[in-house]
Amino acid sequence: MSLKIKLKQIDGVPTTSDLEDKEIGIDTANNNLYVNFDGVITNIGGGQIDFGAVGEDILPTQDSVWNLGSESKRWAELYLAGNTINLGGAVIDSDGTGAVSISGAGMTIPDNSRNASGDILATASQGGGGTLQVTRNVDFFTAAQGLDTINTRFKFNATIDDQYTYTGTKTFTLANGDTLSNDDITLFQF
Repeated sequence: MSLKIKLKQIDGVPTTSDLEDKEIGIDTANNNLYVNFDGVITNIGGGQIDFGAVGEDILPTQDSVWNLGSESKRWAELYLAGNTINLGGAVIDSDGTGAVSISGAGMTIPDNSRNASGDILATASQGGGGTLQVTRNVDFFTAAQGLDTINTRFKFNATIDDQYTYTGTKTFTLANGDTLSNDDITLFQF
């Protein structure tokens, strides 16, 4: 014996006075299906989904397949009440005061990154004297290597203090063959 299901037509979102318990109705204005479950009217599909008032988690049907937005259609703002964003296992955390921290070994920022004032961010390196010192990366070019290709990059002392001129194991060979090493303090400043 077949079961006949009646679908009520309602112009607009139905109420409990429009649908009896377990009765299904269609909103003819927006082509949405509704059902009355124990006195609660629930949208069960059709038409466009209303994301204006989501009352549950929004989960993709498959892991690591679907995007939120695209290259050409981006979301304008992201407002979160929680304190963390899990980005591929790295946790970006805020304490609610505007301070942001990143888990693990921190973050990698591009060379010559700048602060809001336009100043290049300083880096710190283990100096020849064994203490951290502010350094400035300076690209070194040679005619033999070509003036468009960086031959090496030196980390120079960036402050006018009695600190070693350059850091690490880099040495300069002078024209007479002598080696200039980390034994001298600041020679010049960038």
